[in-house]
Amino acid sequence: MDLQKLRIIRQAAACGFNLTRAAKEMHTSQPGVSRQIRELEDELGVELFIRVGKRLVTMTEPGKEILEIACRILADVNNIRSVPARFEKNGSGALRIASDMPGIARLPDTLKRFHASFPDVRISVKQLDTAGVASALLHDEADVGMAGEHLRNSRDIATFPCFVLKYKVLVPEKPPPAGKKKISLQALGTRPLLTHNAGTEERTIVDNAFAAAGLKPNIILTADGPCLIKCAAMRMGTAIVCHEGEIREKDLSVYETGNLFGSAAFFLGVRRGKLFRDFELQFVHSLLPGLDLETVRKEAAGRTPAPYVPGYAI
Repeated sequence: MDLQKLRIIRQAAACGFNLTRAAKEMHTSQPGVSRQIRELEDELGVELFIRVGKRLVTMTEPGKEILEIACRILADVNNIRSVPARFEKNGSGALRIASDMPGIARLPDTLKRFHASFPDVRISVKQLDTAGVASALLHDEADVGMAGEHLRNSRDIATFPCFVLKYKVLVPEKPPPAGKKKISLQALGTRPLLTHNAGTEERTIVDNAFAAAGLKPNIILTADGPCLIKCAAMRMGTAIVCHEGEIREKDLSVYETGNLFGSAAFFLGVRRGKLFRDFELQFVHSLLPGLDLETVRKEAAGRTPAPYVPGYAI
């Protein structure tokens, strides 16, 4: 058994069992990927994938377990490769951060402090959705991740509470009706709405609130927070935005949402089994100064098998 075959089954699952896409990601040919999967199945004496004709559709139960083990083996291979760097000049190397939009907005101050302490560390920041952040951590494409509640879906990612954002409703009117400080879901359901992009943590909470009330909102525009605020100020519609800080647009009235949407929790995540370099732990400490670094080490050292979620937690 060789590591390349393990990488192939991991990539096949990550690509939703599309072998053409998996081959492209691995810079090889689709027939070569198919052949190596068959060779591994023959070697193990068990089928890893369920097929319809020649197309893979999902994994068998043995395949799911083997995939979990393969992911841990490949993670340990990366740990072995990282050991020499841990003994090189202290404070040099690369720090890879994956984050969703709310996390990105909070990073600059932390990055400035970190760079002042570790000027020789090269920093890269990639903006992804929550699923993308989880995938980047699990596939060792990021050292630290920041994303919403769904980041906790994988037991192979250790998560730590990072921050909480509350929702605000922004109505293009000034001043607000006399004495009116709150707005209802029913009232929002009659308005053209602007809110977060589908599939994001912030949008899921909004959708769930309307669904629970039996309402179908008229969402005419989706975007990230800053764009929503600007578009509401330009009178395109009423914005439902998960936002931290003061809204300074003078032509907007900010309404309290009470318990309409609650709040959105965000987390810092690291892959379990990862060997940390000192500057990576110091970045975590800089971002969350109240978090004990020994707790991070212990949590990250845990080895609980990850659940099987096609195209996500693998």
